[in-house]
Amino acid sequence: MKMFRFFKTIHQIRSIGKFSLILLFLTVGSQSIIAQAANKGTVTAEPSPTPVTATPQKSATEEEDSYVSPMKSGGLTPDFTRSTFFEPELGKKVANHKKAWLNDWIRVGAYVRPRYEDRYNLAFDKSNKGYTSRAMQTSQVFFIIDPSPYFSAKVTFQDARVWGGETPASVGDVRANVFDAAGTTTSSNPAAGSGATIPSQTTLREAFILLKKLPLDAKVQLGRQILAYGDQRLLGGANWTMNGLSYDGARIMFDQDNYKIHFFGTKIAANQNGVNGVVSANAPISVTDPVTKKTTVVNPGQPDQYIVGTYNSVTAKDWFTLDVYSIGLLTKKTAIAGAKSDLDLYNNSWAKQQSDLITTGFRITNRTANNNLPKDGFWGALDWAIESAWQTGATGERSVKDPLLNSYVQQNVAGLATSNYGTQAQKYSGSMHVFQTGYTFFEKLRAGFQYTYASGDRNRTDGSNGTFQTLTNPRFGVFPYWNNVAGLSENIDTKNLSSYNFNFSYKTDHYGTFYAAYIINNKVQTQDAWYAINGSANTGASTESNGVGQTTIQVGGTGKNIYNEFDLTWMYVLNDYVSIWIGGGILTAGNAVKNQRNALYHYNLQAVGTESAGLHLNTGVATGANGTASMAHMFFFQVNAGF
Repeated sequence: MKMFRFFKTIHQIRSIGKFSLILLFLTVGSQSIIAQAANKGTVTAEPSPTPVTATPQKSATEEEDSYVSPMKSGGLTPDFTRSTFFEPELGKKVANHKKAWLNDWIRVGAYVRPRYEDRYNLAFDKSNKGYTSRAMQTSQVFFIIDPSPYFSAKVTFQDARVWGGETPASVGDVRANVFDAAGTTTSSNPAAGSGATIPSQTTLREAFILLKKLPLDAKVQLGRQILAYGDQRLLGGANWTMNGLSYDGARIMFDQDNYKIHFFGTKIAANQNGVNGVVSANAPISVTDPVTKKTTVVNPGQPDQYIVGTYNSVTAKDWFTLDVYSIGLLTKKTAIAGAKSDLDLYNNSWAKQQSDLITTGFRITNRTANNNLPKDGFWGALDWAIESAWQTGATGERSVKDPLLNSYVQQNVAGLATSNYGTQAQKYSGSMHVFQTGYTFFEKLRAGFQYTYASGDRNRTDGSNGTFQTLTNPRFGVFPYWNNVAGLSENIDTKNLSSYNFNFSYKTDHYGTFYAAYIINNKVQTQDAWYAINGSANTGASTESNGVGQTTIQVGGTGKNIYNEFDLTWMYVLNDYVSIWIGGGILTAGNAVKNQRNALYHYNLQAVGTESAGLHLNTGVATGANGTASMAHMFFFQVNAGF
């Protein structure tokens, strides 16, 4: 009789499907076992079986109507927090604010960061102290829309400004400095043409849509967005700067619990204007003569430039996360006025051939939980990370391989003003290697160490550019791991650098967190430069001869130590919305800087201005007016507020 009723029930619900059939079998079986165990030794009437009905599947419309953004209860995901810069404690609070949700799928937010900086003589120049005292502010308002399991979007408006730096309303108006975005300023750069205006400091930091639940569980992000990967040494938002970085492009992402596969393509410079007055800051600038109506290109603009690549991660439990990436910074040919021919062997309309910088590398770390320090598990209180990257591709330049052949062809072959005979295409050959580790005692005191190596180049006239190139991202200290090199002064780039970083942090129960770091910055190649944070060489300040078209060489000894830096910082979270950062640093010039700035003589390879070629005395150094200022310092005070 039991078997009859069982098969009769199955017949009634056969339309539910295999999954429901299995659930039914388990349910009926478990009920029978429980009943037998409960009534062992007794005889009772069997209960009538409970009718089983199928749960109807929701349509896409019904699913969207009942949809509640999972970020409302679980907090904002990293895709929606890349534009702000908080310490981890405050960042978690801001991401989980419930009051910021207007309903189940719309969230508003704001981020305000006033910052005061005092910077003194960071170039170690005795005759030009370079004192800077300024107050700046970054302000953001953003809107997150997450109305569906299939679609999300974010728009972030950002303003970055110097206090007191507003564009004046009109000349002589005493109220000018307090007007809000009034008036315009004509550029003094003749190449920009007449009537050019300085754009507003307010812009769109982000404006993207996110398509979800695509085939293979993929997501696609389209629009203006922030790319942030790993420790942000190569690609990041640079939110520690006042305006940060954004990229116009697209990403396709395959994200699972234990692996992530990303492909991206962005355009970071456009050489063409758009329609209806939509212009590119990188497009050519032309000036038309009002009389002759002749148009002349006064500035060819910048060539099209792209960042494309893939960044992939796999996580093995709480043991480690391994990242593998390849990133291409692709720059088209640079146009100039010239002959129409585009052959490499002739004087042509391109000043430089296409540059393809390819950076391939890996990163492995035991910070498996969104890059946070481990608290327990396999590694305990020990944290570590290793990253290495190698660069290949063509620089777009050519270097002389056979000077005699090159000279002969230029002098004896008609029509060749310049020649590529006897030359070779120059290749990128830089590399970067980083090791960092730390140990946290009693969940309060962390002692850490980091070593960074970024290759330099002893001779730029050969066929290889060995200086590591840092793409678009400036390097700076990112709390709390000091994982982007070079310290609070933001005074050096990860190029031709051998840097030792000893750092400590102590988290108190009631008085915030204290940080200290001592950083030793050395050159890899003494013939190469000390590079500023923007990537350019500090000419005259430890830039020894390396054959890069230099006409004047300081006759002084070479040195490896650029400068050493000692930093102190205090970070304190006032409440769920606001934190305060106060910090400063002292910098001491090394022999690489001193030997150059204190050189008594310089040598001109050719006549420079009124000076002839040959050896000359540095009069300012001899009299004591010029030379090295051994000490430099910086100080900052910053308030972070957000919801």
